[in-house]
This record gives sequence, structure tokens and C-alpha cells, in this order.
Amino acid sequence: MNYKRMLQLVAKEYHTTPDEAEAEIKEAIKAAGLDMSPQLFISLCVAKGRKDYIS
Repeated sequence: MNYKRMLQLVAKEYHTTPDEAEAEIKEAIKAAGLDMSPQLFISLCVAKGRKDYIS
């Protein structure tokens, strides 16, 4: 699933727009004390999940 599609699904689930969903994701990443793009954060989470699932 690509980033744009993921934003569309999140926006639909929470009755908002993809732009607002992306802004919330960026804010949450910043609040967690991280300085990275949402795409990088999601990629790291997916990689960690795959590693844990395969192990």
C-alpha cells in the first residue's frame, strides 16, 4: 500500500481529509520527539513489524 492510499483510508475511517490526516500524523510524530517524515516513520514501523513477524 502506498502512502497516499494509506492517508485516504485513515481519512475515510476518521471522517476527515487526507491532508488533515497527514497533519495529525506529523503532529503525533513531532510530539513523540521524533524528527522524521511520516513516510520514513511508517516505513520503519513496517520494517519492525515484518522483522517481529518473521522471527
